[in-house]
Amino acid sequence: MSGKGEIRIGAHTLRILKQSSGFAGIIVGRHKEQVTGATALEVETRLRAILANDHPDFIGIDGARKRFLGLFSEGFSDPRYIGDRAHGERHYKEKAAECLNREVPLSSLAHSSNEGLAALRVVQQTNLLDPFSKAKLADVLRGSRAAEFLSVVRNFAQGNVEAACGDLVRGFKSEGVAGWVYLTYFPFLWCPDRHMFLKPTFTKDYAARIGHRFQHDYESSPNPSTYASLLDMTAETGQAVADLNPRDNIDLHSFMWVVMDYRNEDVAQT
Repeated sequence: MSGKGEIRIGAHTLRILKQSSGFAGIIVGRHKEQVTGATALEVETRLRAILANDHPDFIGIDGARKRFLGLFSEGFSDPRYIGDRAHGERHYKEKAAECLNREVPLSSLAHSSNEGLAALRVVQQTNLLDPFSKAKLADVLRGSRAAEFLSVVRNFAQGNVEAACGDLVRGFKSEGVAGWVYLTYFPFLWCPDRHMFLKPTFTKDYAARIGHRFQHDYESSPNPSTYASLLDMTAETGQAVADLNPRDNIDLHSFMWVVMDYRNEDVAQT
């Protein structure tokens, strides 16, 4: 960006101006909070961070850590966190990932209707999807386009994010499965070392709690920029809890979920 520029962030506007040396920026209506930087992107990032920290539920990443450890004192190795098929956070997701990689492997070339039914059995093992989304996905996986849908999400899992986003939106909008949960569910389970499941409402709320720009970067239609912001937040979370030795993004997704969804009395039931 050079010269004057304005960027809309939700209800806010960022205004960034080129100076004789570097750039300066403000949030319109909050002129006392001017920030400067060597580049427009640096200024934009700092202004977005100010907005992120404004959220009334902001606790920061340190607060999120404290909450997680208050619920599971042994962190990711806590038996109550790991759980089993009926309780906890780790076990059932890990088993679903193992089942998917065994029954519907990422590298498979046998794209058949049987794969759709096998993938559906994996979906039925987890509560990652709400009942409405699960029913929509079930219709596709039982139908004649199951192999085509799995080909799109395989492409996403293999790193072709932009193409897969476009193919899903263009090809599956009429089936009602052109959203983030459908695109990221299987890649998350196939490759929990690289991909993250995106359930929009809870993920945006987590971003607001820790002050990450994802809360403003999010767009409902699948696109590479939103997903890159999600992975950036995942990496930031991973760095903040590195000493707790998270195994993969299953642990980081569970961390986010615990911070947002658990009540203190829930621990006694896990």
